[in-house]
Amino acid sequence: MNVNTAGSRSALLKPVGLAAAGLLILTACDNPFDAESGDSASETHQPVEGAEGTEAETGAQEAPEEAPTFGEIQDEMWEAMQAADSVTIEGEVQAEEADLDELFDGIDEDAVGDIRISGSLDGDDAEMSYSAGEGNTFTQRTVEGTEYFRGEDFGTLLLAELDEEVADAVDEDFLNSVMEDQWVEFPAEDGGGAYSAEDIFAEWQSDLEREDLDRLTGEVEERDGQQVFVYTAEDDDSREYVVAAQGDPYLVAWQDEQSRYSFSEWDEAEEPEVPENIITIDEIFEAVAEEQGWPIDDIDDVDDVEADDDAPDGQ
Repeated sequence: MNVNTAGSRSALLKPVGLAAAGLLILTACDNPFDAESGDSASETHQPVEGAEGTEAETGAQEAPEEAPTFGEIQDEMWEAMQAADSVTIEGEVQAEEADLDELFDGIDEDAVGDIRISGSLDGDDAEMSYSAGEGNTFTQRTVEGTEYFRGEDFGTLLLAELDEEVADAVDEDFLNSVMEDQWVEFPAEDGGGAYSAEDIFAEWQSDLEREDLDRLTGEVEERDGQQVFVYTAEDDDSREYVVAAQGDPYLVAWQDEQSRYSFSEWDEAEEPEVPENIITIDEIFEAVAEEQGWPIDDIDDVDDVEADDDAPDGQ
């Protein structure tokens, strides 16, 4: 198929630039749960009533015989969570609920997959992965604010974003071979990660406060060897909130009809390292352009793409 060289360069640069600026919100401040930014909760917190003392003492204390109401523990729970340095979140979520289908044309909105976020609460040093089968999988890593996207996943999702004419011209096997065993690097922007557990918690806190669950009563139970308070929504028994009953009142689990999450490794989650094999968006484009025989002498950095998109047609 004959492809107009200049047009194809522009068409390919556009989705690649959008990928650099938008895929997985890599250069935005939103998180995959559409959390609104806001002030984090205070980094100082008091332990739940009945759990005072040093860490060694609280670890040895017995859980209260009765659970406080959700309203009595909720503020302390959010404060403890926001004050933590790191956490691991694991769960199962529908792509549409997490807005992943809006980020990637190639992801099915009905796909239900496993999600994992682990690392620093602010997202500067953390990794997120989502897996719901072929074409619905990605892994993103942020290290000191610089973001990396696993190449094998990025190639599949990038092809779904390309204009049809350009996608037909680009050899999928070649594109995948360029990014095989690579991590696509995106420069740091404003020194922050693209997502953060802080923002996710802030969004959830806002949602629960609007629901007014203060009078919700709980039960003291043992889950996986841990003493916890279990709160079940009165109008929907599929909604459950599980809070640690000893030590800091961290959220242990959360589930509803569409999703479920568990929380662990508070202040102990390992932060990811810089990947060994790194490739940039410019290098990907140059490889594709060379393979297609498109001129590459006048290729500008993809950061200029948005400026080109704003220009009137024909200019």
